[in-house]
Amino acid sequence: MIFCLAVSAVEVFKWIGYFIVALLCLMLMIMLHELGHYTFGKIFKFKINEFSIGFGPKIFSKTNSKTGEVFSIRCVPLGGYCAFAGEDEEVPDESELSEEEDKEKYKYYFNKRPVWQRIIVLFAGAGFNFISALIVITIFFAGYGEYFPVVGDVYQHVEYNKDGTYEVIEGSQQLQQGDVIYSVNGKYCYSLLEFNRLNKLVAEGGDTLDLVVLRDGEAVNVKLEKNYYLTCVEGEETDEEGNPVKVPAVSQSKGIGMSLATFSVEKLPFGRALGHGFTFGYDILRVTFTTLGQVFTGQAAVSDSLGGTATAIYSLAQLVQAGIPAIIYGFCLLSISIGIMNILPLPALDGSRIVFAIIEGIRRKPLNRKVEGMIHFVGIIVLFALAIILDLVHFFG
Repeated sequence: MIFCLAVSAVEVFKWIGYFIVALLCLMLMIMLHELGHYTFGKIFKFKINEFSIGFGPKIFSKTNSKTGEVFSIRCVPLGGYCAFAGEDEEVPDESELSEEEDKEKYKYYFNKRPVWQRIIVLFAGAGFNFISALIVITIFFAGYGEYFPVVGDVYQHVEYNKDGTYEVIEGSQQLQQGDVIYSVNGKYCYSLLEFNRLNKLVAEGGDTLDLVVLRDGEAVNVKLEKNYYLTCVEGEETDEEGNPVKVPAVSQSKGIGMSLATFSVEKLPFGRALGHGFTFGYDILRVTFTTLGQVFTGQAAVSDSLGGTATAIYSLAQLVQAGIPAIIYGFCLLSISIGIMNILPLPALDGSRIVFAIIEGIRRKPLNRKVEGMIHFVGIIVLFALAIILDLVHFFG
């Protein structure tokens, strides 16, 4: 009994550790997002009141004596913000100001800066999420490696005669068990994000496939013809002891007569790692928007596809348990997801503020700042409520 309790306690402490690491990863993504706003705000000389990691009461705070900017860490580690002066308020026109000092002061308020600068500052948060994910995943591919499929069994295949009969041909001697399939017809078989990529490349190819395989660390060119291949099924035949045996049966689909055993990790040259980093990011964007579309059309369940902050932390904790490669993969995936989420045109998010700035640029004058501020205020309450509901649906739905 005491042993069981000790084991349970160890598991609890392990999971506490996983959640702490997951929370730190999430906070790093959020900090990078806010750092994007802050960096371009400084470049364009916006007046910044506070750069905060977390919400709620402060547990640490430091004020820059020259700029008056406050850098703080708050007790609720589920977000952060970069607060610009005059972001959600009416700023008086120059004609309403009597002192030159006031004119200089308000000149650097958020809503007094040119529209194009505001759009860049607003987009910079998501931009930093995308760039940080690209840098991390490129280093990952170059320093650790990418996953490629490994050949398992090499099957026999069938060649048909003109009279309808067929002959069983031994598996290709060119393709061997343990070969790492590096490319098919010049296209790389990257498998980290899309594990069925090999099947797609084979299906897209013609009757002849030009493969590059890694065999004992060396690249080997292999040319294969796609054939009908032989599978073994339980038949009516029996062995000497009366047990059913597997007998040949012709498959009616073309393939390359092999199965996959596992995946091999191979380092990529830096240039290829960088290029693959861009395709990796594109794949995440494509999958994210496809999933959102499926949720809205009812093709995918909300409980399986969406979640709030708690879901993100739990998913990260599971990846932490799986090891460093999974953490890197999860970090990049969620960092890009955070960037995508923030540029959606939803009230209180950066995407909505960008839309308001574009409208202002077209109209040559802003919409009512109080109305805009109220929209964002209501929006953030709705988003917090939606995040909680999505978490409840994900865990209990």
